[in-house]
Amino acid sequence: MLMFLDHRFTQTDRLRQAVSYVISPVQSLVSLPSDLLSWTSETFSERNELLESNRTLRSQLIVLQQKAQQLAVLEAENDRLRRLLDATARLESTYISAELVSVDPDPFSIQVILNRGAQDGVYVGQSVVDADGLFGLVVQVDSLTSRVALVADVNLAVPVYVNRNGMRSVVVGTGDLTSLEMEYVPDTADIRVGDLLVTSGLANRFPPGYPVAEVVAIEHDPGEPFARIRARPLAELGRSRNLLMVFQEEAS
Repeated sequence: MLMFLDHRFTQTDRLRQAVSYVISPVQSLVSLPSDLLSWTSETFSERNELLESNRTLRSQLIVLQQKAQQLAVLEAENDRLRRLLDATARLESTYISAELVSVDPDPFSIQVILNRGAQDGVYVGQSVVDADGLFGLVVQVDSLTSRVALVADVNLAVPVYVNRNGMRSVVVGTGDLTSLEMEYVPDTADIRVGDLLVTSGLANRFPPGYPVAEVVAIEHDPGEPFARIRARPLAELGRSRNLLMVFQEEAS
């Protein structure tokens, strides 16, 4: 009897295993859609999290780049202000600081508008300098603002002398922010490329001894009595924003 039962149970186990082998794939197929849906849901969730994280990081990067640019602007402005402060050591006359607020759109002149006017004591004929050299001359004054012709303006002439040998001359604007010309320099004059031209102070119009330009080219035309001499303005005519307006003392 016991042997019969053992044999029967053995046959039952084998039947159960056989059924299990048949049912297992079916169960896997049945659960496949659910598992696939779960995996897909997790995958898309992770993808969305990565996309959101990426957007956040991009936004933070843009903010950091903007802050870095603002810092660079502030550092450059501080450097210009320090240089402008150092430039005041060259001036023996009194002065006030001014800021460029706009550029005159007139194509036939090179002029700018400053935020200082008659109420600040500004007057027509007052010279304006930046940290590196002579910037221009006041040509019109309103109550709150003033108009300044840059040294490159074709209507402006500046008495200068060559720092190396004291030779006097006049530089005039060419309409080009990067170029001035010396007028009526004899073809045999002692003038060299690299010579520094500074204000002579003649006519008590510009502060004496202030840098104006550097000679960059000399052309000799046979048969002509005067040499053609070009000079580069030392003031940053196209970039300076912070300036000094000099009160020149009247000649006694």
